[in-house]
Amino acid sequence: MIFLTLMPLTAQAQEEGTMKEELDSTVIEIEERILLFQEELNQIYALTRFQINIDMEMPLTEPLLNAVSGRLTSLTNALNSFKVRWSTYSQAQQVYLADNDTLLNQTAMIEQAQQMVTDTLALRQQQFDQLNAFTKAEKFIWGQDKKYRQLYKQAAQYSLSPKLASKLEKVKAEEATLTSELQASYDQAKAAAESFPGLDLRMQSMEKKYVELQSVSAKIQAMEYKPIIQRIKDYLIGLAAVAILMMFVNLFSQKLKQLKQLRDQAKKMKEAMGGHHEYPTI
Repeated sequence: MIFLTLMPLTAQAQEEGTMKEELDSTVIEIEERILLFQEELNQIYALTRFQINIDMEMPLTEPLLNAVSGRLTSLTNALNSFKVRWSTYSQAQQVYLADNDTLLNQTAMIEQAQQMVTDTLALRQQQFDQLNAFTKAEKFIWGQDKKYRQLYKQAAQYSLSPKLASKLEKVKAEEATLTSELQASYDQAKAAAESFPGLDLRMQSMEKKYVELQSVSAKIQAMEYKPIIQRIKDYLIGLAAVAILMMFVNLFSQKLKQLKQLRDQAKKMKEAMGGHHEYPTI
């Protein structure tokens, strides 16, 4: 009778033991799977830590940009794939993860590492976008010479007659829009050059061209119809201003020459006197 009474208890104990073994086996399996996820994420992170250095040995070229773009695309795809698989797996194992501190800590570590990889990849993408913007701005700014010459020529022609005032205004409006695009491109290039010192020389050259185009822009916007008498008057005033400026330059040059002659004479006098007597110097 006692034997029969103990049989259900023994069966229950065996069942509980079996369930515990299955649970332990499941936890171990989850731990192993999480370790695989961690290893995959570490590999992606290691690949995102590449440096983008622009210098004489590694100049900014289209092949370089294509290579960086290809790497970023590959890493982005790998990270997105990881996020989907990890989200699906962690949600499916939520019951086990929430009931086990070790698994819960490992899950938190993966979430933190995943965010770190996301931020690092975003930084690399930002750097690439800056370099790409620089090349586009450089190409745009250097390619506007012909367009600005054309607009200047048109504005000059339309400013000769009051009947062409409407056309002159259209040219000015078109030029203003172009200059806005020029300014935006220049600002983007400047921001990239500040982040990558290796672009300094190219930025300096681009800045000279930018200033030159801005000068033409100012001339176009200043154009307006003037009677022929006023044009002649302005021309003569301009000639007079240049003549006055040249006169001051010549006077200044002559003054410097006289001062140099007096200094040389004083020096010769000092040498002749042996340097023992004081005398006024200039």
